[in-house]
Amino acid sequence: MKLSNISVKFPINFLLAFLIFIPVSFAQVANSKDDKFLTYFEKNNFNKTPRYAETVEFCKLLDDNSIIVSFQTIGISPQGREIPILIVDKDGLTDPQEIRKKGRTVVVAEACIHAGEPDGKDAGLMLIRDIAIYGKYPGLLNNVSFLFIPIINVDGHEDFGSQYRINQNGPEEVGARYTAQKLNMNRDFIKADAPETKALLSLYKKWMPELFIDIHVTNGADFQYVSTYGMDQCGFLAPNMLEWAKKIYEKQLLEKMSAAGYPIFPYFEFNSYTNPGAGVLPDNFPPQYSNGYASANNRIGLLIENHIYKPYKERVKSAYLIVKNSLEIIGSNSTALIAEINKADKFIASAQFRRDSLPLMYSHDKKDSAIIDFMAWKDTTVISDLSGAKWTYSNRTAPVTIKMPLFTSYKPELKIKLPEAYVIPAEQIETIALLDVHGIKYERLEKDRTIEVETYRFKDPKWSQFPYEGRVTLDIKYTTQKESVNYRKGDVMVATSQPKVKIIAYLLEPKSPTSLVYWGFYNNFARPATEFWIRLNYMEVKGREMLAKDPLLKKEFETKKASDPAFANDPNAILQFFMSKVRKNVEPDVNRYPVGRLMN
Repeated sequence: MKLSNISVKFPINFLLAFLIFIPVSFAQVANSKDDKFLTYFEKNNFNKTPRYAETVEFCKLLDDNSIIVSFQTIGISPQGREIPILIVDKDGLTDPQEIRKKGRTVVVAEACIHAGEPDGKDAGLMLIRDIAIYGKYPGLLNNVSFLFIPIINVDGHEDFGSQYRINQNGPEEVGARYTAQKLNMNRDFIKADAPETKALLSLYKKWMPELFIDIHVTNGADFQYVSTYGMDQCGFLAPNMLEWAKKIYEKQLLEKMSAAGYPIFPYFEFNSYTNPGAGVLPDNFPPQYSNGYASANNRIGLLIENHIYKPYKERVKSAYLIVKNSLEIIGSNSTALIAEINKADKFIASAQFRRDSLPLMYSHDKKDSAIIDFMAWKDTTVISDLSGAKWTYSNRTAPVTIKMPLFTSYKPELKIKLPEAYVIPAEQIETIALLDVHGIKYERLEKDRTIEVETYRFKDPKWSQFPYEGRVTLDIKYTTQKESVNYRKGDVMVATSQPKVKIIAYLLEPKSPTSLVYWGFYNNFARPATEFWIRLNYMEVKGREMLAKDPLLKKEFETKKASDPAFANDPNAILQFFMSKVRKNVEPDVNRYPVGRLMN
């Protein structure tokens, strides 16, 4: 039967039918304890969050009671848990192509990538319930479909307890930041070490959402805002998409959240932590982060960072409003946004885009700023009766508004000239597998070929002393030169004339702050496990053979002895002279990065 544009899968009683027309607010929950559609969060005084099994059970309840909600899974974690997702579409569609044929945009939101930060899970479940069961926000899904992953880090989520995030103001128990394999998924969007990340990226490439929302809780400075947000502010997005995101989406989101009594502010760092009035710097997000990954795909990425000291109930409500308002903005601007994305994809794949160097990072140049009102708390300083030290804390009974600069200009850094294509030998299995994970197009060579490419040759490798995000990272220098390289049938050619060219560059360019070289995928080329091993004194034999066979080498050797007395009187240097000649002939490409660059 059909009620308020919501179809249900089996008849429900009159009371439930009546409830569909009466939206349940946070304040009404106390009088509605018998409502089976109340979330665990609502039933537990807004300060508990459900475990994995309870979350999945509620997702299935929504699926069972509304044809616009579909419960699916997108992968399996290392501990064997399925990763849940809810697809919410006006017509109950679950295929992205069918949804696109309707002219709809797509918003994907995920929660619990850091499972100690579950705000988005409870917000998203309530929002879908309010839309699909209670009939709130009629027309919201006319032009947009909503995909929601309540728990992406499902194993970390079940490492449940009260000792994580001890300074967080609720809920009572939460999961862990890391996956069961101790991987931080929100640094993993390029290297994709975690199976959960691979599942998420597979979903992303299938749907290519116009907006991707990742919901977190932040530590750090104390202020009045319940939520801060991260978006591209500097140029990871295509230029027209950056303009649209700022002038349409961001502007309207700020207006709507302020009108709802939950003003939001950019996720930032202070220009000076000893003098907060010196201004704030909105953070940049390269594509190892969720919202930076969306930007590098020419799509809008929104990071929600709720504030750790705010009550859990308020944090969930703010996240709820941000997601709801985002659906409204994206849906009401679907036609224009689709046109801008098509324009961006076409430009990024064009020769015109490749004519200019691509910046792989941006930094604040502090040239431009705007004076803003920052909603803070008054600081209070006392002598602590606990430690005896001077203690400065935020007085949350004393709100203050501080005028300070918000720095708004950036300078591009780590520029690279894009090739027409990258050539990757077939034996680089991990790299080619990641091309598939990210949805990057490539072709295989149909026969052996010698190709003149630009190559990088590594030198002066320096590895990190300790692992970072599960890997010992590599800082390395290199030379650039043109070389004729023999490639084999089956090797991979990755053209840069495709919309994912930025993802390609972030993967394959050693200069990239999140390149596969940086993450240690090519350590054997930075410091090879060489096959060449000969004692230096063997050059007493080999050197004589070489001089007898090669008149040019003999002339070079005698000239060097005559012109360099230090060399002529150093037996070790003489033997090293012959050793270097042998090594060069035996292992000429031992330090060459195997990914070649086919230039115009």
